[in-house]
Amino acid sequence: MGNISLLFGGVALFLNSLVLFGKVDVKSAGVFSLFTGFLQAFIATWLVVHATPAEVFGYAGIYLFAFTYLYVGVTFLFNMDGRGVGWFSLFVAIAALFYAGIGFGRADFVNGAMWAFWAFLWALFFLGMGLGQPIDAVTSRVALVLSWLTLIVPAMIGLSGLATPLYTIIWWAASGTAVLYFGFTIWRYRLIEVTS
Repeated sequence: MGNISLLFGGVALFLNSLVLFGKVDVKSAGVFSLFTGFLQAFIATWLVVHATPAEVFGYAGIYLFAFTYLYVGVTFLFNMDGRGVGWFSLFVAIAALFYAGIGFGRADFVNGAMWAFWAFLWALFFLGMGLGQPIDAVTSRVALVLSWLTLIVPAMIGLSGLATPLYTIIWWAASGTAVLYFGFTIWRYRLIEVTS
């Protein structure tokens, strides 16, 4: 069930990145975000209720996504001020850093890296929506890449049972490429902002 949550979270993030690109209507993406938030909250509750005490911490992380999507969905649908979502994203970014630290501490490096990526994305949402920084050009690109790299593709691999050491190597290569792309994107749009 966790992979189903990841899959739909990835699709919602993909659609929301397209909102920032101006390719998808805000209310349309808001509906899907709301559906995804409800689905993820249900899945998280189901998993937590049936989990061993050792599993609860990992499954509880799904709520960070669920409530983000619920909040984004309501904000989009009712044309609300996004600052609340932005400041909520600060909390989620900090929580995601904690999850990343636990992942790295347990030598689960892929999981730790994914949470670090998500912390970075939520920090961008905080800067853009919470503090009003003009970084949509960067945030849209990071969200688009991470929707596939950390959510959709891993969920599909997990659901199909195709996780292999080769997949892990490919994932790390793609992650390194993503980091370079994010660095270039930040440099490019900051350069444009400084020179304009």
